[in-house]
Amino acid sequence: MPQSDARRTGYVLKVYPRFSETFIVTEILAREAAGETLEIFALRPSTDARFHPELARVQAPVSFVPKPLKLADGWEAVADATRVVPGFARRYADLLPELAGYEATEVHQAIALAAAATRSGLTHLHAHFGSLAGRTAELAAELAGLTFSVTTHAKDLFHESVDAERLGRTLRRAAHTVAISRFNLEHLAAAYPDLADRTHLLYNGLELGRFPFREPPAPGSRLRIAAVGRLVEKKGFAHLLDAVAALGARGVAADLRIAGDGELLDELSARAARLGLRDGAPPAGNTAVLLGPQTQEEIRALLGWADVFAAPCVVGADGNADGLPTVLLEAMAVGVPCVATNVTGIPEAVRPPGSAAPATGILIEPGDHGALVDALRGVAEPGFPRAEVARAARTLVEDRFDSARQARALAALEDRAGAVAGAEAGIPTGAASGAVVGAGAGSPAGAAVAAGSGSLAGLRVAYACVDPGIPFFGTKGASVHVQEIVRALRARGAEVRLYCTRAGDRVPADLADLPVTELPIPPGPAAGREDAQVEASRAMARRIAVDGADLVYERYSLFSTVLASLAQEHAVPGILEVNAPLIDEQRTHRELHREEEARGALRDQARAAARTVCVSEPVADWVRGQVGPAAGSRVVVVANGVNTDRIRPRSVAGTGGPPEGPPAVVFVGTLKPWHGVEVLVDAVARSRGRWRLRIVGDGPLAGRLRDRAASHGPRVGDRIEFAGAVDPERVGALLGEASIAVAPYPAASAADAYFSPLKIYEYLAAGLPVVASRVGQVPGIVRDGRTGVLVEPSDAAELAAALDALAEDPARRARLGAAARAEALAEHGWDRVLGRVLAGLDETLPPAVVAPGAAPGRGPHAEPHRGPHAEARHAEHAGPPVETAGATAGARS
Repeated sequence: MPQSDARRTGYVLKVYPRFSETFIVTEILAREAAGETLEIFALRPSTDARFHPELARVQAPVSFVPKPLKLADGWEAVADATRVVPGFARRYADLLPELAGYEATEVHQAIALAAAATRSGLTHLHAHFGSLAGRTAELAAELAGLTFSVTTHAKDLFHESVDAERLGRTLRRAAHTVAISRFNLEHLAAAYPDLADRTHLLYNGLELGRFPFREPPAPGSRLRIAAVGRLVEKKGFAHLLDAVAALGARGVAADLRIAGDGELLDELSARAARLGLRDGAPPAGNTAVLLGPQTQEEIRALLGWADVFAAPCVVGADGNADGLPTVLLEAMAVGVPCVATNVTGIPEAVRPPGSAAPATGILIEPGDHGALVDALRGVAEPGFPRAEVARAARTLVEDRFDSARQARALAALEDRAGAVAGAEAGIPTGAASGAVVGAGAGSPAGAAVAAGSGSLAGLRVAYACVDPGIPFFGTKGASVHVQEIVRALRARGAEVRLYCTRAGDRVPADLADLPVTELPIPPGPAAGREDAQVEASRAMARRIAVDGADLVYERYSLFSTVLASLAQEHAVPGILEVNAPLIDEQRTHRELHREEEARGALRDQARAAARTVCVSEPVADWVRGQVGPAAGSRVVVVANGVNTDRIRPRSVAGTGGPPEGPPAVVFVGTLKPWHGVEVLVDAVARSRGRWRLRIVGDGPLAGRLRDRAASHGPRVGDRIEFAGAVDPERVGALLGEASIAVAPYPAASAADAYFSPLKIYEYLAAGLPVVASRVGQVPGIVRDGRTGVLVEPSDAAELAAALDALAEDPARRARLGAAARAEALAEHGWDRVLGRVLAGLDETLPPAVVAPGAAPGRGPHAEPHRGPHAEARHAEHAGPPVETAGATAGARS
């Protein structure tokens, strides 16, 4: 995204350039490629003898901040800042009691940096690492009246030298903090829960064009193993040398090349010699070569040589651990199969075989010698699916580790910081930040990390839903879903108009101005309702054509061809969202008379859609099976999400700590058989704990569940409260009164395990530990032991035991809850969901969708934009009578 006119960012780094920190250079290059003008400030001179050629492409000027060696130099820095920085003397005096506790050189470098930033007209400082660079940026920003942010990595979080209290002070003053992995995000959320909403997951990125993919060939007679990194304990290279020697003992010929330099060079060289790993051409025996530091071009050549890349990282004796090695991502990008260890953020890139998603490598436990040997040997076996793993790894890198997307996200966060600071100072938002549209949808994290992040200002979006079972303004989970997608679109600046067959009457205040066109379907026999849906679909398409739209976003409904009609007749592009295999559901649970017509409608819709978005992989597989390979190639999986501003922990919402009294367990959802509430009631009966249960929701099983609770006697019945159905706006407050959330789904067949449960995302956002059944998509959402506890479905005894254990362990609840909130902020905000929906769409969509900030497209068939009630003036073209809900008044016009 273009840089706002008001913001100018300076990078604060301990050392620049540093040979091992290629990720910083890549980030700066991506931001400059996006049109930003940056400056770089280094606190220490570089001692590296070699430099990467990519440094020559960096345009930002580099300044070395002087480190005063004499008292006179320090006073000169103070005098200079007093002359240059408006308000410096007052800020310096206010901060002086704190500054007296710091090293004098750090303070004076911060003062010099404050003056330099002011001279350059900078408005924001961004530091990498929360240690020296982060502290200096913090003090300089405080003294100069600027905003600042910090990207945390590994040594600044996990090393034994980290001062947790001092780090917390830096992060509390920061406008936002970036975590480079979900592991780090959860660590920060647990350590500083009050900062969870200002801590964002943003992976380090790659310039993907510099790492072209190739299909990995089968290994030859000798297995070629590459490793890259500083020669320090946490890289685990000693274990790798041992493993290569063990391969030789097993008859596997292997050659190892390690690129890097560091304090363990002599020790590792001696170890290789003791193991008989010679440095040279191998007539026989295994070899190991320590290559020394290598440029990125040389690293790419090394990866081209390798059959496997090894990252055997461990946690050092000093607590230091790797974050997520950039070179591991580079190996995955170019198609080299990877073996890595389960350390900090590595499992977020390397998924082992047997995972819910396609494998992207082999993952083992750190320091497990036998597992490392087996993994390296396994990669050499003919049966190892090298091509499949390599392709999945490349796909993941493209989706998650693109430096261009990282640059847009950083810019969005910094513009938001400027907007907030400007608002606090009474400056109009546009003047303070360049008015980034949509930066706050769902949460700041949503805008920051969303794929496809950017403005949709002026884009006319028609949201269409022909399903009469979904009241848009209602309390169903589907109602929540459609409302939140509309909110996310509007938050990015899109002009959204709703077209539906059932508007509902529970209009939230923030959607009261949403223009709504309702085409009601009258009650009647199933066959007649099918006819009515077909006719409603045709009428809806006509109405959208009359009103004009740049994009149609349609929730899949039986018999609807709205999107297909508009694409074919008016060249309006569309996105089709599929939430369930409706044809199978209707045939199995209700009545379906025109099945072939329903299948044909789905095929037409998917073939016309620029993208078909499915909430889970089983739903995507079902759609692909229905629509054929051409349309199936445009099917993507984007799970549901949660509004992390509306659903918040009690501590974040400002309503205090955990509720008093016995821990409260909450269930939210409709009372239907597939939610497993009967098992939950039975679990209360089997429980030995003191917790109480609140059931929020209503449905056909409500009476039966009350009877079931009563049948267990007053000891059980008195512990269960049936709260009934509530408006979505009240769900956050009810979750805030709970200590544990539960999703007791029953055992289900694979055909029924397609759901993407909204309730669980809401539980995570509320900062609640989640106890849920191990069915369907749930294990991919609730991470057992990290954000909650998974139990076997339909097992009341195991469910009771899990709830009892959590109820008795408040510290564990707090830890799991903090990680749950962090997960929701990082991955599941609705803007993040919308970003995934929009990411990578082709040129058939209006420019505002694929080029954030561009003017919305106007296709050759687009109608002039009409006002909210235009259909009242064009009813003669719209077919059957149509009622228009003016949502502002909550009535029909």
